[in-house]
Amino acid sequence: MREYTVTLSDEEEKALLTDMVSIQEWLDNVIHNKARQCIDMIVEQHSDRQPKKLPVEEKLRVVREAKVESAAERQAKFEAEMRERE
Repeated sequence: MREYTVTLSDEEEKALLTDMVSIQEWLDNVIHNKARQCIDMIVEQHSDRQPKKLPVEEKLRVVREAKVESAAERQAKFEAEMRERE
């Protein structure tokens, strides 16, 4: 598992706490929801199954076995193609 850290100024923290009870809980929820959406997208693209009908373990198996490019890899490929066109 990976761990990520976010650093906030006192003012940023104060502002955020006017809108949410827990910054950590909000961050956990938003990142796990984004991961769920990306997992479902990979399942749709790399299998003939409907992600909403699959158990989580089956979705994770599809992701483990899928050959996917990261966003950084796609960006680098795009930039290389753009340089070739110049």
